[in-house]
Amino acid sequence: MEFTINRDMLKSVTAVDHTGSLIYQEKEAFSGIHKIARKVMGDVELVFGYAPQATSDRKKLGKHAVLYGTLNHSPILHELEEKQLIDLSEVKGKREVYLFQVIEHPFEDVEKALVIAGSDKRGTIYGLFHLSELLGVSPLVDWCDVKPKHKESFSLSGDLKYLSKEPSVRYRGFFINDEWPAFGNWTTKNFGGFNAEMYDHVFELLLRLKGNYLWPAMWSARFSEDGPGLLNAVLADEYGVVMGASHHEPCLRNGEEYKYLRGKDSIYGDAWNFIANREGITKFWKDGLKRNGNFENVITVGMRGEADTTIMGKDATLADNIELLRNVIQTQNQLIRENINPNLSEVPRMLALYKEVEPFFYGDEHTAGLIGSEELEDIILMLCDDNHGNLRTLPTEEMRSHSGGYGMYYHFDYHGGPISYEWINSSYLPKIWEQMTMAYDFGVRDLWIVNVGDIATQEFPLSYFLDLAYDFEKWGTSAKNKTDDYTRKWIDTQFDGVFNEVKKEKVFELLTGYTKMAHNRRPEHMNAEVYHPVHYRETDQTLQQIDYLLKAAEALYKQVDSEKLPKFFSLVYYPAVGNLNLQKMWLLTGKNHDDAKLGKMEANKLAEQIRACLTRDRELVEQYHTIDNGKWYGMGMSEHIGFTNWNEEGCQNPILMQVIPANKPRLIVSIDGTNQHSEGPAWHNNTLYLDAFLQPHIEEATFTISSLSDKNADFTITCENQWLTCSKTSGSLDGKDKTSEVIQVSINRQEMGDDSEGRIVVEMPCGTCTILVYAAQNDYKEFPERTFIDTNGYISIEAEHYFLNKEAVNQQGDMYRFEVLEGYGKTLSAMKAFPTTKHFSVGEDAPYLEYHFVVLEAGTHEVELYLQPSNPVAKDNTLFCGIQANEDDINIVNIIPEEYIVGESDNWGVDVLNNIHRYCHRIKCKAGLNTLRIYAVSPGFVLEKLVIYPEGKKPAASYLGPTETYYVGK
Repeated sequence: MEFTINRDMLKSVTAVDHTGSLIYQEKEAFSGIHKIARKVMGDVELVFGYAPQATSDRKKLGKHAVLYGTLNHSPILHELEEKQLIDLSEVKGKREVYLFQVIEHPFEDVEKALVIAGSDKRGTIYGLFHLSELLGVSPLVDWCDVKPKHKESFSLSGDLKYLSKEPSVRYRGFFINDEWPAFGNWTTKNFGGFNAEMYDHVFELLLRLKGNYLWPAMWSARFSEDGPGLLNAVLADEYGVVMGASHHEPCLRNGEEYKYLRGKDSIYGDAWNFIANREGITKFWKDGLKRNGNFENVITVGMRGEADTTIMGKDATLADNIELLRNVIQTQNQLIRENINPNLSEVPRMLALYKEVEPFFYGDEHTAGLIGSEELEDIILMLCDDNHGNLRTLPTEEMRSHSGGYGMYYHFDYHGGPISYEWINSSYLPKIWEQMTMAYDFGVRDLWIVNVGDIATQEFPLSYFLDLAYDFEKWGTSAKNKTDDYTRKWIDTQFDGVFNEVKKEKVFELLTGYTKMAHNRRPEHMNAEVYHPVHYRETDQTLQQIDYLLKAAEALYKQVDSEKLPKFFSLVYYPAVGNLNLQKMWLLTGKNHDDAKLGKMEANKLAEQIRACLTRDRELVEQYHTIDNGKWYGMGMSEHIGFTNWNEEGCQNPILMQVIPANKPRLIVSIDGTNQHSEGPAWHNNTLYLDAFLQPHIEEATFTISSLSDKNADFTITCENQWLTCSKTSGSLDGKDKTSEVIQVSINRQEMGDDSEGRIVVEMPCGTCTILVYAAQNDYKEFPERTFIDTNGYISIEAEHYFLNKEAVNQQGDMYRFEVLEGYGKTLSAMKAFPTTKHFSVGEDAPYLEYHFVVLEAGTHEVELYLQPSNPVAKDNTLFCGIQANEDDINIVNIIPEEYIVGESDNWGVDVLNNIHRYCHRIKCKAGLNTLRIYAVSPGFVLEKLVIYPEGKKPAASYLGPTETYYVGK
């Protein structure tokens, strides 16, 4: 017999004395668990339409009941174990684990019971929410009002027994940060401040996502005072939420607190300076430990300057800073011994090796750092990304034995250089997977915290981040190329009953499409100079992708009923359309500038479209602030257009260029994908070149005729080559409604005969433009498949289109190889060597990728590698790979420039904004077939694209790099 919950049984419960209740609440349970149980009861009501009842009298239970409890805090669980109905030894001594089991006849008149037995407080909470998940309730049910699909009945197998796993990462959570103007205005309007009423929703979100750790908002907030009073901290402890604080808020004191307590006559002194005000600062920390020490915390240790600045002045030496930090940590450890627990190993503590603190830990060749010092014993050492999603240093094999373990501070939001990003989600799941799986592989398994800024619109990547941290075995290193599976699962959870399968697939396209676009360039980092307006048609092709996604978004928007619209709007539509619309605005601005410089009337039409995009941006924010009765008011307030500095000061909306029409009819011809153009006068350049057909797989190319005036201007197109066809032979532009005409040129190679050059003549009011068309008939079948052919003066190769992926095996039989990361990177995909922790030795155990290519002339060529902007995993500032052309020696090269400084140097800033490293290397090529091998050497080497060209003849500049050129079999 199954365990069942249905509408009829919920409806039939006696309203007066709750006879027939579903939920058994024992008085001995933690109060926070009872509160969570009430939330689950609310979930049941949402699913069935009737609220379940709870009772502490087992005689009033129905025939089917839910029993929950926590080990050592539950007489009912002890009783059931004595009756041999459950076995608690399976959860005993484990961390955050729950038993989820259906049993028969736990006591009189109860036929079936679902038992939820937690190893600890959070284990029970996760078990309760597991029931909600099985009922189809989204973890975002409270935060985003994601309502579940209605059910008549729900059943579990009568012999069901499920034991949850221990979470992969011990402390898992998020950081509310950079909270003004968005989150701050939102919580002030809805809750009156950063108080317990608001944090109740945040804690619920965290726990439903199986997180357990939180850094609260801290720009202007004081978590332990805003509750009001300690109510925030009390509520967190009641729910089992482990509280931490950011990298510069030690000893359970919020950063803002000192500002309000300092003063000439204050017991804490009037200087955030451990040297000048040691006594006052020490007392400030001591009182924080005494105030919050009885709650469950991970205590931040260390010290930064006030308002998250450097600790000491610029004149201080590295040794001075290290000694100061050592004294700080010694003092804090002693305070913790005296006020929390004399056994420090039992007190969770964390030191963030963030920004300037990192060199204090490592030291340099002249000064020993804190690494390995006794002061850090049992302290979690929290490593960091570069604030833009790229990990910094990772623990060496020797470092992994550190008694406190390691953590990672990751970013979905950042307020800082080179440019902030705080508005809406711009994180890409494949990037999160690639970086965070490497962190875990390197032993970073004790603490994961992600900066989510205002939380709103970050729910999608946050869900993934916390699921990855909770169940790394399912979603981690062994789950290569499974982020699409996760995305579809997430969509099913949020939109079951809202969209059918076909429409869910459109939501999938929208989510993956806009986040890939943001991965290429975050919205705040966009400007008119990013994408090239004409080269390789990268702007036009990107605009086509955007318009496709925007059309899909609008279709979905129109199909959602009004009740379900708010959740679709906040979770998908607003971040997707907001991002895509902004990207479109800047791409159009780049085209506007380029067209205007040539005098094209099209520039004026583009200016109108740009204005429409800017208006749309404002409308989207306004709708976000008003939808669902203003639920998200304030969350869209962050500046996001036209950053000229790291912060919003100086932000500029697009500068629009307007063209004044020429005085007489004039037209101009442009070869699309290039910067070639001509008006046709005989005394100017009137010959253009179309060489796209030199690549055998290209069957269609285009050129564009554009107006330079607002007067009617006719054109005629003639072509005597039968193997070439133009989509039009004549036409007229008026420079007003019709400002341009795209002409498609098609080729029929079977009719070429011995021809290799065609001629298209365009007659215009001011002259004649001749387009010479070069074409090749050779399909190069004499070469093996995946041999790239130089037909246009360069070769562009997507990294996954290798000729050979050569594995390597070490003496122990371990296999090393490159793997394809599907969808990763700025264009197609990427290649990364596994295992990710391995430092390979070329010639011994280094796998390599081999590429075959043909060039016409022998000589020195340059190969440009396009790489994920990884940072070195060690402090030596090296990220090596091996490069070998033909039978030449293997060159081991460091792709990191000598002057490259993470977080500081200009070239680092350019790379994180562009989201790419580019590295050039000279190779010697022979006429004909060549081979190129790329060897894995250092961890973190992720190859996206290769471009090969004769030395000094670099292909035309672009943001995404030249589109992939022809290879045999393409």
